[in-house]
Amino acid sequence: MAHTAALIPLEQVVSRFLLKYRKSTDDAFIYSEHAANCYRDFRLYDSDQQVTAKVTITANKLIEMPSDMVKFVDLCTPIGGAWWSFSERKEIVNTTTFTGLVEGRDADVGEGVDLITPRTTGYAARGGINDYNYTLDWEARRIFIDGMDTATVVLIYVSSGIETSGTTYVPDFITPVIDNYLLWKETYWLPELMRERQVRERDYTNAKLMARNLMYAMSFNQWRDIILTGFIQAPLR
Repeated sequence: MAHTAALIPLEQVVSRFLLKYRKSTDDAFIYSEHAANCYRDFRLYDSDQQVTAKVTITANKLIEMPSDMVKFVDLCTPIGGAWWSFSERKEIVNTTTFTGLVEGRDADVGEGVDLITPRTTGYAARGGINDYNYTLDWEARRIFIDGMDTATVVLIYVSSGIETSGTTYVPDFITPVIDNYLLWKETYWLPELMRERQVRERDYTNAKLMARNLMYAMSFNQWRDIILTGFIQAPLR
């Protein structure tokens, strides 16, 4: 027995919306634009959909941000079969120096120099010390690295999810979210629906909360694992 697909084209969501609510196809392009904005916002503010990409640290100890990166999530390197996250250090020097047409880092002005982090051991040792650090430069769209030379690491980020040269596929379970978003947004260009704006906005919010509950609700075994990790065979002090 075949079931419906879990991912469907965004255009199909809009076509179904026009059919379900008896809308004219004359405004299909407008509804499609708003549907794309809804999916982008859902990925940014609600969903856990992320892009995991291998990126290379250049000789200048920086990473060029991918062109589709909208939101930074994490920067990691594998250690012991698990991801080890870099720590953000905003004070890392994020300038470069040109010698002629060649871009480089000038250690005399602190460029590319590893941070000096005091380390202590014993009872009063401080935590939160990481060998690998980064700082984000959104204006230049670069990530400057400390503690690691040229290497391949993993960058986790959020993109808009909108395909520019192909079909944009969205999870079928967010169809009610997009439907209610379109019903809310159309009150801005259809004067006769202006009085329904707040009601439709609330419907959209409720649909979004339902989707979030579906994504983030934990199963019995997940709760069981959390509870069991708090038990040990020794007194807790």
